[in-house]
Amino acid sequence: MSSATPLVFRASWAQRAVAVVLTLGCLLVSTRGVALITQNLPRIWYQLKLAQSQGGEPTAMIWLSLIASCLAVLVAGTVLALAILVLVLVEGTQILVDELGISVDCVLLPAPLARKFGAGRLQWKNVAKIERRIMSFVLHEHKEPSGTAKKTTVKFFVVDHMDRLIYIIIERSPNLNLSSK
Repeated sequence: MSSATPLVFRASWAQRAVAVVLTLGCLLVSTRGVALITQNLPRIWYQLKLAQSQGGEPTAMIWLSLIASCLAVLVAGTVLALAILVLVLVEGTQILVDELGISVDCVLLPAPLARKFGAGRLQWKNVAKIERRIMSFVLHEHKEPSGTAKKTTVKFFVVDHMDRLIYIIIERSPNLNLSSK
């Protein structure tokens, strides 16, 4: 690779479509669930008050259904937030590979949050280790022992032509340690 223009890797149209469908599905399920809960919440509350006014009626199952409804809303909101985060990471992440190194940019997130999710730049000579995690690849930086600065890690999620990107990283990184521990 001796071109002056950097190579740009992004998620394919199919990967982006899956992320959009996943997010829309979570949105539809969440809104339908919240609508059902808000529709049935007054009934549950009325049954609770009626059972309490009767004196000896057990209310454990009513309280259980009320708590389960609230937990369902919290879980649906959390799953929706994670699906939106995945969509933003898939849509907004691009990987630039040039002669000097690799750069991961997430343009849809603010810079501090993007760095937390793996955005950054590494020079080829500083790439020490590539690691496959559950849903991402992580590149670790090689620093001298005298350096007190925090080691940089760069993460990327899914891109089109992932095999080509990994081969480029392996080929261009002189200090890459491929031994598995």
